[in-house]
Amino acid sequence: MGPDGSVLSVLDLSRLEGVPFTKMTGSGNDFVVFDARTTPTDLVTQPQVIASICNRNNGIGADGVVLLEPSPAEAPAAPIRLRYFNRDGSLGELCGNATLCSTALSVQLGLAESSEVRLQTDAGLVTARRLGNDPEIDIAPVRDIRGDLRASLASLASTAEQLGFALVGVPHVVVLLSDREALDAVAVANEGPPIRQHESLGPAGANVNWVAPDGRGGWAYRTFERGVEGETLACGTGAIACAILLTRWGLASGAVTLETRSGRAVHVRLAPADDASADLSSAVRPSLAGEGRVVFVGQIGRLAVDR
Repeated sequence: MGPDGSVLSVLDLSRLEGVPFTKMTGSGNDFVVFDARTTPTDLVTQPQVIASICNRNNGIGADGVVLLEPSPAEAPAAPIRLRYFNRDGSLGELCGNATLCSTALSVQLGLAESSEVRLQTDAGLVTARRLGNDPEIDIAPVRDIRGDLRASLASLASTAEQLGFALVGVPHVVVLLSDREALDAVAVANEGPPIRQHESLGPAGANVNWVAPDGRGGWAYRTFERGVEGETLACGTGAIACAILLTRWGLASGAVTLETRSGRAVHVRLAPADDASADLSSAVRPSLAGEGRVVFVGQIGRLAVDR
């Protein structure tokens, strides 16, 4: 819909013809990224337009849309503002893989130095850097961690060894399974929605992650993602939530490597928050490293609003 509630017209959409974009992926979690300096942001942030851009049959195809723009004057510490929109057009406060991609692209575009990238997100300030070919981001401390949700959610995850929650900019439920076979057997499309929308998680619900030993001494996970309303090949904040809960449950320590559904790995480091104890028993400050890769660059042609 347009700002006045009217259906977007062909003339409105013609404003996007020729607009440049960058298609990026973070371990299979893919995005269309726009430089706001060359993009009509009032148009590209409208839910119907985002859904059309992300459509994998009639659009560019992506899990979400990212806007990189100068930060407002009240956020001088971060010269770059990152706004992330889910595939359904809803605003996402934070997306780990989108932030990894934005870090890499900010350096490539000359918006930041590789040694330090500072991004203002709707979940707060993110500091980042390039580590060799891959970016790494540091997000705000995670304080809302609940190690046992079995009382409220066990009936929806009968095979769970443990059930927990972490608010990593966005809310995440973590379901621990016994082994890789159990993880591969999860019917994510069917099992995700009842947990994602459970009343105990509040009106906004939560993302849902299943995690299990990968059989090689590490971990693998799968995610049902809000806003996409389906499984994504990777979820950066979901990986962080898994690492936090695995550590809380005494199953992991130090750096945690997790295999995404695409087969690529992401790496999570946890440090005590400034006011937390050194054993990570309270709030933690996470860092996430992983892929942030340009797939292709292009210009929008003729875009039609999905009906």
